[in-house]
Amino acid sequence: MLISRKLPLAAAVMTIVSIGVASVASLQIASGALSAKTDEILVAIADGRRNQVQTYLASVEQDLLATSQNNLLRIALEGFKFDWGFLGDGVTEKLQKRYITDNPHPAGERQKLDTAAVSSYDQTHEWYHPQFRDMVESRGWEDLYIVDTNGNIIYSVNKNADFATNLKSGPLKDAGPGKVFAGIVEANQPDKTVFADYAPYAAAESGSAAFMGHALKSDAGIVGVVMIRMPTGKVAEIMANTTGLGETGETVLLNAAGVMVIDSAKTPESDVLVAEVAPAMVADINGTEVISGTFDGYRDIHADIALAQIDFEGANWVVAAVQDSAESGAAMVTMRNTILALSLALLIAALALSVWFSRTLTRPIDQIVGAMRRLAEGDTSIEISGEHRNDEIGEMARSVAVFRDAAVEKVSLEAQADESRVLSERERHEREQAKAEESQQMQQAVDALAGGLQRLSEGDLSVRLQTPFMQSLDRLRLDFNASVEKLNSTLSEVSDNILEINGDTGELRAAADDLSRRTEQQAASLEQTSAALDEITATVKSSSARADEATDKVSQAKQSTDQSSKVVADAVDAMGRIEVASGEISKIISVIDEIAFQTNLLALNAGVEAARAGEAGKGFAVVAQEVRELAQRSATAAKDIKNLISKSGEEVTTGVALVRQTGEALALIAQHVSDINEQINSIATAAREQSTGLTEINSAVNQMDQVTQQNAAMVEQTTAVTHRLSNGAAALDGLVGQFRLTGAGGTGAGATGGVAAAAPARQASQKLSAGNLAAQKPSAADAGSRPVASPARNMVNSVARAFGAGSTAKATAASQDDWEEF
Repeated sequence: MLISRKLPLAAAVMTIVSIGVASVASLQIASGALSAKTDEILVAIADGRRNQVQTYLASVEQDLLATSQNNLLRIALEGFKFDWGFLGDGVTEKLQKRYITDNPHPAGERQKLDTAAVSSYDQTHEWYHPQFRDMVESRGWEDLYIVDTNGNIIYSVNKNADFATNLKSGPLKDAGPGKVFAGIVEANQPDKTVFADYAPYAAAESGSAAFMGHALKSDAGIVGVVMIRMPTGKVAEIMANTTGLGETGETVLLNAAGVMVIDSAKTPESDVLVAEVAPAMVADINGTEVISGTFDGYRDIHADIALAQIDFEGANWVVAAVQDSAESGAAMVTMRNTILALSLALLIAALALSVWFSRTLTRPIDQIVGAMRRLAEGDTSIEISGEHRNDEIGEMARSVAVFRDAAVEKVSLEAQADESRVLSERERHEREQAKAEESQQMQQAVDALAGGLQRLSEGDLSVRLQTPFMQSLDRLRLDFNASVEKLNSTLSEVSDNILEINGDTGELRAAADDLSRRTEQQAASLEQTSAALDEITATVKSSSARADEATDKVSQAKQSTDQSSKVVADAVDAMGRIEVASGEISKIISVIDEIAFQTNLLALNAGVEAARAGEAGKGFAVVAQEVRELAQRSATAAKDIKNLISKSGEEVTTGVALVRQTGEALALIAQHVSDINEQINSIATAAREQSTGLTEINSAVNQMDQVTQQNAAMVEQTTAVTHRLSNGAAALDGLVGQFRLTGAGGTGAGATGGVAAAAPARQASQKLSAGNLAAQKPSAADAGSRPVASPARNMVNSVARAFGAGSTAKATAASQDDWEEF
């Protein structure tokens, strides 16, 4: 067998054996560690949930104890007991009809009804119910019951089917509430909290319920029981926490028989008092220890479980932390697959490394043998690897390289001799050919440049040298093109400016002629304006006199509004005194209402004492009931009177507001009259000032007439200058027209073509110049000419229309309405 096969085979066998042994040992050690870790996690979770539930149950018990010591509960108990005695026979049917059958709110919301408003029981219910309802909602209880010593549930918050029933003889005698009542009253346990474990209960939404109660005491002993339905939701919330239990894990609460007392979120149906979880292990648990193990059956899974016991008032609950063994063992499967994958990867890497290492030894030897074979056949282009190695393979490679170098040197000497003979003849032929090509390129450049200069001398600025010259002369072609381009651009801009000058001078001549004509018309308008000013002055004086008369009328109106404001102020004061008197009456009614409440409370206490006196106190009890009803009617009447006075006070307040608004309106009217007086005074003063101003305007119009005549002379001078400017532009356009420009109608044909193409532009310019000369003199006014109205005339007409000018001014303005503006 070859060495290249023996070495990899030996390395592979050693690698497989070592990696296999290490993998098996790792799997066994990791399996034991993961199992212990799973049990440790479940035990810690079960112990933590137990502590949470115990802490919460202790807080509920403390809340119940504090509630039983609240004086409000004892006072409410006495009030409900007293009213219960007056309900007569069939009390259960009466109260359930009022608060369940006839309750306008659906089941689950019946606690929203404060009173049925039928008898004194409903009044007591209205007084205490909102406070007890807030207590239940704030503490999370499912219901609160007050039970008398005869077993009657005389009050409950949520008004379910257990309301107004009896716990001694009714259907709830053997249920949770009956057991709590018996454990307190019948067993005479005034200081003990009694708990009834979860059991089927029809009045509960979940179908099961647990109850806790405590005695209500007085100096004579137990007077009643306060009882709550345990808040299942909070316990379920604690159990629903699956942190650390993965996808299949959960914590459940079991009773002493291993049956679930809180529903599981992992199953679609209800598990309460139905599903069993490891009952054999639950029976074996004892004390505060936490046990762990596995079991089958629950949720059809094989599960790991940890159990911790809760001892609460004899309930002996058990908290169980459950997780599917498949999920808890998933880490083991993952680790096993990981170890196998790593082992396989290490095996493959080790085999590859073995093969690579053996090939590093055998490959250089094979390469040297092949190189020697090719060198023997005459191939001197071979490459010999391993010459730089310091081992025996390197010595062999360097020996073969000596033979190869000798053969290469021999071939090189023969080739140099052949090349020296051919080289001199080829160099001579190449020099002659390069000289002929250079001469031909120079002649082409000279001919092209001569043709371009000839076209340029003929005025053709569209000429360009497109064919490149030889490298040494191509800079001359580029400079020629740049010069022609620059000259073409300059003359194009000159031509464009000439056209613009011709257009501008034409517009300027037309504007100057129009200005001359309008200046003459403006002079005529100023003469008519002076005549209209006299009429306006007379109108302004008449307006000033009418403004003085209006001032006197406004002063009289202001005095009347001042007197009205004083009367309104007196009315506001009177209404304010009425409002204060209403407030005093309301205070007196409040005192009467308090007296009625105290009388009601005293009557209630008297009724309690009469009930304690037995048969001898019946007559006194009747009197106390009549006094109580009288006090209630007094409170109701006082409340009605108070409402009427409140409404009267609101109406008085509204009347005060309306009278006050009337006073404010009159004050505002007085202020407006005062403002009008000031405005009319200002108008009179302005009219007097306008009379003086119109005189000054008349003088200004005369001055404007003189200035207009001077402007006419200036316009004639401007017209002569624009004519000379137009002639110069036409001459300059003729000079530029001798050149043929790119983009100006030429195609680069020659100077003659350029001049011919520019002729239409020069002819148009000459025609425009001739037209301007013809229009140099102003045209005479014909029958269609109309004078132009001036800004001064427009101002005078506006003033005349504002103050009602006379008929003469109107006629003058109407005769000029069709003037054009300047």
